[in-house]
Amino acid sequence: MDIREKCQPHLWLLTGTGEGHIFAESLLKEGWKITVSVVSDRASIPYEKLNLEKILIGALITEEEIRGVILNARIHQNGFHCVVDLTHPFAMKITRSISKVCKELGQTFIRYERAIDNISNAFLIEKFSDLRNYDLKNKSILLAIGVRHLQEAFIFARNSGANVYARVLANPESIRKTLSSSIQKTNFAVLNPSVSSNGKIEKALVRKWNISGVICRQSGGSNEILWHRICMSMKINLWLLERPTEFKNINSVDSYEKLIKKLKSISME
Repeated sequence: MDIREKCQPHLWLLTGTGEGHIFAESLLKEGWKITVSVVSDRASIPYEKLNLEKILIGALITEEEIRGVILNARIHQNGFHCVVDLTHPFAMKITRSISKVCKELGQTFIRYERAIDNISNAFLIEKFSDLRNYDLKNKSILLAIGVRHLQEAFIFARNSGANVYARVLANPESIRKTLSSSIQKTNFAVLNPSVSSNGKIEKALVRKWNISGVICRQSGGSNEILWHRICMSMKINLWLLERPTEFKNINSVDSYEKLIKKLKSISME
């Protein structure tokens, strides 16, 4: 008898990384009931063919919204067995809010944190102001960091003497925020990260703009891995914005296998 047949435990997955869909599909196969939260209609597309209980679309802005989802599930669906945070490593605000509300409500909570690979070819920076410690004068630097940090990174790179370019994700919010930033309209390209491992489009951008260094976030995902490969193969520098360490003490796992093990141990308590 699988888990679903026995007691139909219900998980709430808050997603924001590529692993979200993979984890949801695998958990469904193991018999868990799944409700998924995504930030946009576009982000919901990979989940539409899955046999989910519900897809909640839209950013959870306040603690009250998070509390409402948990309490509503308790009233109508016997509550959530566990809330699983699969949001981006740099999405600090939502993780802070989720963990706080879960603690207040006595709701079991687990965060998935991607493992950090120690790759020696990158310079690790704690904040963008650390770029002042490097000689960037007249060098062409490519920002691949997401629009939330774009303006701040642009200012410090430009003030360090760099010619600044950016790779921007192909969605309306990213394009709108980029156009409202200080970066020149001729200095950014709109595209999504390559699905191929060789990053042909990204390499073409590096060649087109004569890029000598790339700045991205230590996200631990496919985007970071891609830039490691590109920078190593093209012999250019890579700077990584260090991952936030604020949530080191949160109940977390760094693999699907560990998540399953922890979920099953909860079900036996």
